Amino acid sequence: KEYHGIIQKIDKGQMTVTIKKTAERKSEGCRLILIQALPRSDKMDLIVEKATELGVERIIPVTTERTVARPDTKKENLKVERWRKIALIAAKQCGRTTIPEVMPITGFEDSLKALNDSEIKIIPCLYDDTKALKEVLRGQRGKVLSEAKGKVLSEAKGKSAVIFIGPEGDFTKKEVEAAKAIGAIPVSFGREILRSETAAICALSILNYELRW
Repeated sequence: KEYHGIIQKIDKGQMTVTIKKTAERKSEGCRLILIQALPRSDKMDLIVEKATELGVERIIPVTTERTVARPDTKKENLKVERWRKIALIAAKQCGRTTIPEVMPITGFEDSLKALNDSEIKIIPCLYDDTKALKEVLRGQRGKVLSEAKGKVLSEAKGKSAVIFIGPEGDFTKKEVEAAKAIGAIPVSFGREILRSETAAICALSILNYELRW
């Protein structure tokens, strides 16, 4: 639910609010899940911030065969906590009523096990057997609309879309095949090779345009 109220008092560490009205939170259509290979440096901070602004519900950081950034267990936990704080701040800034779930860092193949129920799975990569992202999404959009029996997409509940974003050296062929085995479609962003953080923002923007906005 969404709550609308008036702030009556602010004390250190707490705030008193008088609730004036409540409203059911409107469905935003397709739920977005981002599986993001860990990039170098602090680029994940930017990805989490922008993914939150673009409506992602869950972010799953993963290590892949070509991942360069491999923090130890102690640093992993600190990084995940940092990303969760970034997601919270970004959600407040953009007026979201929900905070995306930032999962613990996991291996690529382990991340696939939780995604069998997602209707749309897309894995951008640089191999030859890819399809144009635009064509794939518009085909999927028609499929989702059809399953919703003519309702507009924003009213189609329970649908989810997963986007895989690889590391600086791309996914390996083996990883792409593993994703294909659970129904992911290899796609291309065109002739240009994008940085990992650029690819994430680009893909989520396109998914929003085709499936949510």
